[in-house]
Amino acid sequence: MVDGRAEHASGGPGDDRAVTLDGSEEREVPLDGMPTLSVCVPTFERPQLVQQAIASIVESASVAPSLVEIIVSDNSPAVSELACREALRAWQGRSTYIGNPRNIGIAANLNRCIERATGRYIVFAHDDDRLLPGAVSGILNAIPDATANDKVLFFGVHLADAEGHVLRRQEFCRDERVTPIDALDRLLSDNSIAWFPGLVVARDGYAAVGPFDAGVGNATDLEMWVRLFAAFGVRCIPSTISAYTVHTGSATQSMAFDEDALAGFVEIFDRARATGALTDDIIDRCQAQFLQQVILGATFMDMRAERMADAREVLALFKVPSVNALRPPLEWLLARWITALLVRSPTRLVRPLVSWVDRHELVSRLRALGGRGHGQLPLC
Repeated sequence: MVDGRAEHASGGPGDDRAVTLDGSEEREVPLDGMPTLSVCVPTFERPQLVQQAIASIVESASVAPSLVEIIVSDNSPAVSELACREALRAWQGRSTYIGNPRNIGIAANLNRCIERATGRYIVFAHDDDRLLPGAVSGILNAIPDATANDKVLFFGVHLADAEGHVLRRQEFCRDERVTPIDALDRLLSDNSIAWFPGLVVARDGYAAVGPFDAGVGNATDLEMWVRLFAAFGVRCIPSTISAYTVHTGSATQSMAFDEDALAGFVEIFDRARATGALTDDIIDRCQAQFLQQVILGATFMDMRAERMADAREVLALFKVPSVNALRPPLEWLLARWITALLVRSPTRLVRPLVSWVDRHELVSRLRALGGRGHGQLPLC
């Protein structure tokens, strides 16, 4: 016992599990060597969703159980431990369940997964994400061609709603290596380009740049991608491996976007500037583009939820000195003007306009327009 809960072995014949000092449980099968791929599942208070996520991994990885390990790091074992263990019983390969005695936060949970991973490459599938059936095959097919510099493999992702309906596809047309300059330029000019379950990162790549940083809040993933892209660039792979769920229960969607959140993004750009990978002029251009997107996007989410007072507060962030000092991109000026009118309009008028914008995917179209001229990726 390490946290007041007895650990015990369970499962069928041949199920050999060992309990470690941190309360985690490992199940090992005889392997010729270490796994090629570690699929990591950080989770918090979503027992049903994490079962579905693990089931998608088990299905996809069934083609090569000796080459894949599954690691689940649970920030709420009192809520979801049983669900995690039940889902892992279907897996015949190597697995590790980590029951953290307390909620250690997003960044620490991600780092816990990396600490326990033994695979050559690591991919994260959060409890509300899914691996597609051919995902593991696609990843394993790409790894043998990886050079020593291919630390970041960038795969296609489907963005889906909570019901699983695909909202948008982000896919690559060809296998192409992108330089750190171009990769970082595109990352910092488009807040909707890099998704956790689409990035497969070499374990020694994570070791080279250091752990996820909790100091930037929920944008800890973006801050990590900045370090990785600046150090190694990316290799884009024309294979789609995952579904990233966009829903109101996610950390990104549910967090309040305020001056503190904005300051976290500004800090990330300061760190990107410090890498020296991009010139100050390019960083300024990217920062203006990126902050336009996140502020207008957060305003639009509040309008969609009919939180008009919150929407007005978010839109007012354009007056914050760190934003106001930037030259606004021309392609976003009309969107800003229309949004400024909408946030002061009656809800009955805003509702149909928001629905129309959603129906015609205008936000995605604007984002794609804003990405032109920045670091190019072989997107389809």
